[in-house]
Amino acid sequence: MRVFLSALILIAVSTIAQADTIRRTIPANKTSTVGAHATYGPFCKAGAIPKMKVTKEPEHGTVSFRQVSYKLSEGAGRCAGQQVKGTAVIYKPKRGYRGKDVFKVGFTMDMYTAGSGKIRNVVDKYLIEVK
Repeated sequence: MRVFLSALILIAVSTIAQADTIRRTIPANKTSTVGAHATYGPFCKAGAIPKMKVTKEPEHGTVSFRQVSYKLSEGAGRCAGQQVKGTAVIYKPKRGYRGKDVFKVGFTMDMYTAGSGKIRNVVDKYLIEVK
């Protein structure tokens, strides 16, 4: 199974987590990483790995999750290059399918703001175009 980790989406717990709509175009008949989530704090220390689940199933494929380890991109500011563990969101279209698909992924993450032990629930919507 070939998985592309170029579509990593990072959520920093130093800011308020918000639900996003994520758009991806992927090749038909291939399993693709369409996103990933990791948490890290203001001192670039990795947080707990988010607990992920599919809250709305896709009609034309399947979604799975895999734990991954990677370096944070330049978008992570002073934390860029720091190694973190996270969860990749992997989509596999039905064989021969081409077109649009939609699914939602929910996850729970710890929020390390002002010393609180708050939990944040987020649901991201994925809009996938299979070509």
